[in-house]
Amino acid sequence: MIRRFGQQPDPGRKYTIRPSAYAILPRGASLLLTLQNAPAREFQLPGGGIDPGESAVQALHREVYEETG
Repeated sequence: MIRRFGQQPDPGRKYTIRPSAYAILPRGASLLLTLQNAPAREFQLPGGGIDPGESAVQALHREVYEETG
């Protein structure tokens, strides 16, 4: 099981499990991360859910672009 950080899921909400793709992206001596300010300030790996018909690599490219521009 993967250790969970941050806010716990809402027990009264129905969640859909779907495949996702995330990446560790080096930029020189640094890493490319995203920052979520609300509901809590958290750094995250760029990535997200894989849409139907997408490969994991295609989804990762799309998600990184959506999240970082």
